[in-house]
Amino acid sequence: MKKTNNFGFLWHFALAFCGAEGREEGRAEGRSEGRAEGREEGRAEGRAEERIKNARNLKANGIPLDIIASSLGLSQDEIEELTQNRPQ
Repeated sequence: MKKTNNFGFLWHFALAFCGAEGREEGRAEGRSEGRAEGREEGRAEGRAEERIKNARNLKANGIPLDIIASSLGLSQDEIEELTQNRPQ
């Protein structure tokens, strides 16, 4: 009678199970990182939009460009461009 060795089957089963678990953990980690990156991008866009709005409002109220630029971290050229290209 020939002795069978189930080690190969068990080894492949263990690898398949651990691999699936690892893939799921990797997916969850990837989703979490993606959400964090998305939130940060959204915050950055919001900050940029707020600076643009503030620059337009300050210029409309007669504040000199050099003061607006130093206050908002924009160049005078950027402020001129923003105030000329107002959305409709």
